[in-house]
Amino acid sequence: MTTPLGKRIVASLGVVALVVTIAVSGILPDAASTALDDGAQLIGGATATAVCWYTAHRRSGSERRWRALMAAGMACWTGGMLVWALYRSVLGIPLPSPSYADFGFFLFPIFAVPALLAVIGQSSRRRTGGATYGWTTSLLDGLVIVGSLFVLSWSTVLGQVARSNESDSLRFLVALMYPVTDLVLVVMVGMLALVPRIVRKYRTQLALLATGLVSLAVSDSLYAYLVASGADEMPLIADAGFIAAPVLIALAASAPPVDPRARRAAADARGIGASRTWPDRLASDRTQLLVPYGLVAAVALVVGIQWLATGATDPVVLGLFFAVVVLSLARQMLTLIQNDALLRRLSETQSELSYRAHHDGLTGLLNRAAFDEHLGHAIDQHNIDGQLGVLLLIDLDDFKAINDRLGHGAGDRSLKTLSKRLLASVDDGDNGGIVARFGGDEFTVLIPAGIDAGCRTARSIVDALRVPQDLEGHSVSIGASVGVVELEVFDGEVTADVLLRNADRAMYEAKKNGKAGVFAYDSDGTLRLVYNLAERRVPFDWWSNGRDAWAAQGSRGINPNMVAGEPDPARLIAPPTRT
Repeated sequence: MTTPLGKRIVASLGVVALVVTIAVSGILPDAASTALDDGAQLIGGATATAVCWYTAHRRSGSERRWRALMAAGMACWTGGMLVWALYRSVLGIPLPSPSYADFGFFLFPIFAVPALLAVIGQSSRRRTGGATYGWTTSLLDGLVIVGSLFVLSWSTVLGQVARSNESDSLRFLVALMYPVTDLVLVVMVGMLALVPRIVRKYRTQLALLATGLVSLAVSDSLYAYLVASGADEMPLIADAGFIAAPVLIALAASAPPVDPRARRAAADARGIGASRTWPDRLASDRTQLLVPYGLVAAVALVVGIQWLATGATDPVVLGLFFAVVVLSLARQMLTLIQNDALLRRLSETQSELSYRAHHDGLTGLLNRAAFDEHLGHAIDQHNIDGQLGVLLLIDLDDFKAINDRLGHGAGDRSLKTLSKRLLASVDDGDNGGIVARFGGDEFTVLIPAGIDAGCRTARSIVDALRVPQDLEGHSVSIGASVGVVELEVFDGEVTADVLLRNADRAMYEAKKNGKAGVFAYDSDGTLRLVYNLAERRVPFDWWSNGRDAWAAQGSRGINPNMVAGEPDPARLIAPPTRT
């Protein structure tokens, strides 16, 4: 091996081999050999804890998660080893069994199981749930899996051993649990090795982890055998796995991450990724969710069979099974709470997306697509049952001057103000209506009423928009040209294109006649002047005085008092070019 990791592996295993050789060779006194053995295990455990914790902070995602969990597990294992070394090397007395050391050793698989599950990768569900949810569910999964396997072991083998020899069963039970828990970890690593996606990403880490856990399992199995055979002490050679395991775990944590680009290139070269294979589906989110509950179901089955066969159930099995069920329910409740939060967030997101799809981002009014839907519905109702409706097309006069003179920020603020006034004018009308930003400085209004209501609303819109507003320290009035057309004007079925085209024609007629005014189609289809700010004295009465107003004001050349972009006369600024 020529890579830095390969050199570290060779050097680390060489040190492990040297320590084991010295400890078992008899060169040192027995007490010194024992101290060397215990010291090597302590140093290895502390090193593995530090390396896992340090590398976790330099990684992200699932690579960070499994290292942090393994660091917690190794810290517990090192704590148990510290108690072991204190009794054996410092106090020189036999370690009682069970002891506090066993407590630390048994905590290791509780963290190691979720660490191995984290190697699969954080699911989209857990990413959405956040870090707290991911850590909590991982720990609960580990507790459920380890607890379920313990219940299964007790129900099948360990309980019988405990009942067969009451005087020494507890010590043997504790000793036997070590290889059982190690076997669980080794089996999990083997299952992960069957998943191509994981192997491609964690090949080196998995190999080192598997070797370390196998080493741990071998030494634990020797310990269980020696306890079962009545041995007074454990030979130092049997501790070789305890010395090598933390070193191998530290090496796995220090392995460099795989370059995603190189991994994708290799996958493309092999034609991987076109479809998900069964190993990929095995590592899916659903599998991660169902594994703990599958073990709980297996425990329930074993307990049920035991009760049917004997008519009674071991109290230990019942207690442990109840604890596992409680943990499973806690995990399920956490999942349900998270799912509810996700559904709420999804609903809010869908509502927001729907709002954005139908509303203008600047003014908050309906956008053109949404207005087209309302207009189409109104036309359908008119064609079916003659429902009244009138369309207003509004164009701000020379609004480009605002952007040119005062900047686009001022133009946007002005559009927001004008949109609020426009919406208020329509809402204050007798019949209300639908208001939309048609695009740029054009707006549309759809009123479910006749031409009279439409023209009254158009006049109020022109007056409301004309009220001066302060922009960049200038008092500016905005004129608006409005075209009004009623659905009743047309013979036969009405179409949106015809309606918009005629409203546009009426609006441009208002612009040609001095702007800041209203033009509409009469009931006979004649385009007439309704209102113009140049002649405020002209009363508005569509049916009786509409023609008189046309004659009084003329059809061309009337200029409004205020034009878009021009200042209020009270505060003159350089007027923009008229368009």
